[in-house]
Amino acid sequence: KKRAAELRDEILFKQNESSDLGDCPICCLPLSNDDDKSILMGCCSKRICIGCDFANQLRETKDKLEKKCLFCRHPSPNSEEEAKLNNMKRVEAND
Repeated sequence: KKRAAELRDEILFKQNESSDLGDCPICCLPLSNDDDKSILMGCCSKRICIGCDFANQLRETKDKLEKKCLFCRHPSPNSEEEAKLNNMKRVEAND
């Protein structure tokens, strides 16, 4: 009975070794293949898990900090036009 409980916990809490998207560069956990569980940062083209992004948003809100990219610390774009310019820089850099 005890071993069955251990096996259940192993299956329940098992992390994938890796995914097609690699690992989150912040927490080093494998990124989910579900696009709703990660976010692509337009400034540096890094994919961050939604948990790290959420924790960063809480910290920025709590401490009343300027919104910045969690990976490269680039300030978040203030407009759609600025976001498009950032994306074009990444395209030109071939990221």
